[in-house]
Amino acid sequence: MHWVEQGGGEWIMTYEEIVETARSIFENADARMIFDHIAVQVNVHGEGEGIFYMEVADRSICIEPYDYVDRDGMVDTDGQTIMDICNGLITLDEAIESGRFILYGNDSKLAKLREIKYRNKRLKVNQKLVSKPMTKHVKKPSARGRKEGV
Repeated sequence: MHWVEQGGGEWIMTYEEIVETARSIFENADARMIFDHIAVQVNVHGEGEGIFYMEVADRSICIEPYDYVDRDGMVDTDGQTIMDICNGLITLDEAIESGRFILYGNDSKLAKLREIKYRNKRLKVNQKLVSKPMTKHVKKPSARGRKEGV
């Protein structure tokens, strides 16, 4: 972790930590259902201030600590919101609805980002960036797979 101690014993997030956390979560995410090229610049305000970009290309995700000039969209948010999404404390929809995650740009391309499935740190399960009701499907073992007398 790259937390820095501030005066008074407080610890603050650094820009590097925010980028590394986003990279560790989203570069291993499942973007197989996104066939378009999508480039989004993320502007982080407040604690850990800086700019990074997220690019979906060839159905995989790349995050780099640079701005992206020829982008499809831009996000204005704070570092805590990014960390909350990465840690599974909120979904992208919740962040957008609360005004903590503001999107600008090509609406149709930005909407496709919602199809990304990622493994967050808290839940350790795959989930989409949006909140959807989960329905549990329990599969019963097939008769073919069972051995007699076991």
